[in-house]
Amino acid sequence: METGYHAWLHSGRSCRCADEAGRRTALGQYPDGMWTMSQQTLSLDTTFSRPIVQAAWIAAAAFVLALASLLVQPAFARAILWPANAVLAGVLLRHKAPIRVLSWMLMGAGLILARLGLGATPPKAVTDGLSDLAGIWVVWLILTRFWPLDNLRAPRAVIRMLLAGLSAAATTVLLGLLASLWRPPADTPLETVVSGLLGQWLGYCIFLLPVLLLPGRALPGVDRRHRDRGPLRYLGDWPARVPGLLLAVSLALCFLLGGPGALLLPFAALLYCAHAYQQWAAAWLALLSALGVLLGLDAGWALVPDGLLPLSAWGRISLQLGVLLLMIVPLLMSSALAARGDLIVSLNRALDHDDLTQALSRPAFTRGAQEYLRRIPPAPYGNGLMMLDIDHFKQLNDRHGHAAGDNVLCEFARTIREAIRPEDLFGRLGGEEFGLVLPDCSLEDTAEIAERLRVCVEKIRLYHDSDEPLRITVSIGVAHDRQGLPAGLDKLLSYADQALYQAKRRGRNRYCVHGDHDADRPADPPRPWRLA
Repeated sequence: METGYHAWLHSGRSCRCADEAGRRTALGQYPDGMWTMSQQTLSLDTTFSRPIVQAAWIAAAAFVLALASLLVQPAFARAILWPANAVLAGVLLRHKAPIRVLSWMLMGAGLILARLGLGATPPKAVTDGLSDLAGIWVVWLILTRFWPLDNLRAPRAVIRMLLAGLSAAATTVLLGLLASLWRPPADTPLETVVSGLLGQWLGYCIFLLPVLLLPGRALPGVDRRHRDRGPLRYLGDWPARVPGLLLAVSLALCFLLGGPGALLLPFAALLYCAHAYQQWAAAWLALLSALGVLLGLDAGWALVPDGLLPLSAWGRISLQLGVLLLMIVPLLMSSALAARGDLIVSLNRALDHDDLTQALSRPAFTRGAQEYLRRIPPAPYGNGLMMLDIDHFKQLNDRHGHAAGDNVLCEFARTIREAIRPEDLFGRLGGEEFGLVLPDCSLEDTAEIAERLRVCVEKIRLYHDSDEPLRITVSIGVAHDRQGLPAGLDKLLSYADQALYQAKRRGRNRYCVHGDHDADRPADPPRPWRLA
């Protein structure tokens, strides 16, 4: 029966680095003149088809979103909330390609057709559709050209979205006012204008960030390492359910108790959710809470004193401002906490990784290796340990300079990282010497992977100030905690170091196992290290 590591060895992934290293040519350039291969991709999109396909799906999305918003808009009328513009703007911002003129034209046609389909008069459908299109264009222009969303997990991104949404809402309302001058009645009360402005802005505040945080294609500047594992990750963790349950209870109390302070009841629970959950979860819970409050008041679920419903124009404005605060504060808090978490992760990574090779630093490597060796229960197949040393590295530095040496170290580290499992520990112990811990790996598999790593390194081809490739080799010392040796990390490192120097004495470009004098495997035939 094969071990997990042995099955991985024969899966083909560990051999991939050798094939790729052998194909590296001077197609892309490393810093300081070091050349290596860069991957090439072939696009199947044609210049003719891409604009038409883009315009078609954008027009369809505009039609569907506008139609859905018109069908589900509350009895408070469009002034209370209008989600179509914000959702459509979020979809466009997630789309990396430039939005062409044809797409904007068909988008406006989709917005107009949705209104015509529900019985609006042609003049009103055209003016409202073009006003919405202008607002969408404004928010897209601001967030792609002037204030790009370089990091959605920073508070400045939320502030930029709020200000861009306010600008878009003002554009839509202003164009609507100008169009109303040619449609009777021409006079529009001030409270209706303010309520319309807040309704448009509320739509951007509620829907824009949750749409942008949906899983799928990454936005420019968003690190995919920060993406979460999905909403189901909270269902199996009882402590993680508590903030969501408190939010549901507070929303129920909001409708059961009613009164002037009803909006404040879910506020504390939303702050708790912003502190406990990831940013996407906090944004979507805030969205659902805001919709629940608005639609609940519209449906009469809340116990509101007689005479308060239906709301007057200024009452709608008060409700809109309350919901805005209900949304904005948790969003800002969750983004601030996300940015703080990212900063802590970056600082920890800087402390735990070598700045040049991105391998683990010596303290981090030692700490992780000790955790593996002290694991209870111990790994079924034990733990393998290697010491790797680049052959003749000092001569390379003397002949080609430190820039070439740095690039050799980076390429060597990258090659090893691509050939090992995610749970393996690879660290730089000093200079050209590296360490590798293979948890739950038998001695036989450790020796086999040492040979495969040697082959991977041997096939590296680097170019520096010459058309002739610069080649490197590696010597490896292997030790294992199931060899009857003391299992302490210091002792294992010492044994692996002894095996490493045994490989050096026997001609380099090979590996040796501590205590097994017949296990060293040189290249066939042993090839001396070559300088370009």
